[in-house]
Amino acid sequence: MAGVAYTTVHNSLVLYDAEFTHRWIDAFGPNVRKYFLVDAYHPDSCTVTAVNASTITGLASSLGGGFVFTTAAADNDGVQMQALSEMFYFGGHYPCYFGARFMVTDADNIDVFLGLAIQDTTILAACSDDIGFRLVDNDASLSYLVENTNAETAVEIGEVADGTYVTVEFYYDGITTVTFYLNDVAVGTVETTVANMPDDEHLAPALAVLTGAGGANAMTVKWARWIQVLE
Repeated sequence: MAGVAYTTVHNSLVLYDAEFTHRWIDAFGPNVRKYFLVDAYHPDSCTVTAVNASTITGLASSLGGGFVFTTAAADNDGVQMQALSEMFYFGGHYPCYFGARFMVTDADNIDVFLGLAIQDTTILAACSDDIGFRLVDNDASLSYLVENTNAETAVEIGEVADGTYVTVEFYYDGITTVTFYLNDVAVGTVETTVANMPDDEHLAPALAVLTGAGGANAMTVKWARWIQVLE
């Protein structure tokens, strides 16, 4: 990060990366809604759903810390966390940022979701409304997606390598467009007029992982930030 700059959005203060200007670092003001998984994990602020012995633990002995989502060993064992409050909404002029840096142990033997979703304890199996990024078992291709009432638009944006960190982000301008980023580069846009935009449901921050057949798997998240500014 080259440095931090700032601007105002709906009379709230937004700090952003001076080099990668889409990347919000933090925001302050009475109309700011935010949820961070960076240096702390507060299980009382979210619903954790674990199948069998799947866990969320701190990343030990790592500069900057992080959190490890580890699955048990059977097919579709996994764990997800989702904020209790559906504080995010895409049906108005509410600019929004999501970003996360993560890696997976076995990219073509895992299901992953990172982003925002309607409250659901089975996000990777049957979620109806969401926006974010997804990996699907048997395919190491990462996609961004928007989904409304079980109808989705998903676009592949690149291959994920085992044990390699990638950064995924999206920015909603609060007017017409959501722009998706992979490793600091814009890789696609979705107009808010698209039928599959989840603009009629309130959404909550969510991270989820399931293993495929063949043993335990893991997703390590170095940081994740969800920030929106209301009017």
